Amino acid sequence: MSLPSFMAIEAAASEEGSFPVSIAWSLPDGSIKQALIQPDELWLEEDTALAGVRDLDLSLEAYSAAEVVRELLYDQLDDVYYVTLIHPQEGWLLKLFASAEQEIGFELGEASSLCADADEWLDVYQDSLQLHGLDPDRAEDQVRALLEAHVLLTGDQPDV
Repeated sequence: MSLPSFMAIEAAASEEGSFPVSIAWSLPDGSIKQALIQPDELWLEEDTALAGVRDLDLSLEAYSAAEVVRELLYDQLDDVYYVTLIHPQEGWLLKLFASAEQEIGFELGEASSLCADADEWLDVYQDSLQLHGLDPDRAEDQVRALLEAHVLLTGDQPDV
């Protein structure tokens, strides 16, 4: 059985008007891909409070929005990527795709909708973060906890 697709976006600041700096998504086998995102010049101009991000040397590690979107779309097998919360992640995803001059070809859904009891899902998700020492602000750690919570709640296992 393949697992649902999960995604998380990390932004420069927690406000919805911020911009994405990292993204992670899962593959049906439970593996995770992660990429640092090179900030678009327009994003830096729009958010002068975060102009210090310009000083970070991400050039060797970070990828352009177009490269990240191309890889994400290449890996897309489902019509839905599940996230912890749609907002503000949807806004950051829109910025990423707009910078890459691409249309989003999938929907975002809240991962809690995969479980009959949203409160139980939240408890298991938070327990997964804590048990594994994961950072709830890091995109890759969020996806790892999303996968863990899904497997614990549903018993689904990836095809190996």
